[in-house]
Amino acid sequence: MSEEKKKKDVKPEGDSVIKGVYQTYRAEFRKIVWPSRETLIKHTMTVIAVSIMFGIYIALTDGAFGWLFGRFVDLVG
Repeated sequence: MSEEKKKKDVKPEGDSVIKGVYQTYRAEFRKIVWPSRETLIKHTMTVIAVSIMFGIYIALTDGAFGWLFGRFVDLVG
């Protein structure tokens, strides 16, 4: 086995493990492409608008089913 292979097989211990994990996280964070302020605002507004639309849809559907259920109970009972 070559000397380089032996070095790769040795696992770091203690602080060197923490340092390695920290360096890995730091390297990954450097790869992140953060959105511009304008893009962030536009996407946030889109999420808010879609959430409001779904909320209205769910409220209307719930109200309709509640009304139908009430009519059914009056019919049966």
